[in-house]
Amino acid sequence: MTGLLRTLAVLSVLETVSVLALMINLATVHDTALADVLGPIHGALYLAVAVTALLGRGLTTWTRIGALVPVLSGPLTMVNLRQEPRSA
Repeated sequence: MTGLLRTLAVLSVLETVSVLALMINLATVHDTALADVLGPIHGALYLAVAVTALLGRGLTTWTRIGALVPVLSGPLTMVNLRQEPRSA
């Protein structure tokens, strides 16, 4: 796995974990302090996934589009990365 694919994979996992933590917080205790911390972290991870996918060389169009879908960008990118050629 190349550096670009590994970076996208790690960012996608972190973005997915952050959105799940936000959803769990919303569904359970709805702690605003936790949301105040997790919200910007999730936003930064979402943008990191999107920018990395858009600017990365050799990625398929579906990977780039999947990285832009709100809430699902992490899981979609992880699925699409499995189908990427190993030369990216």
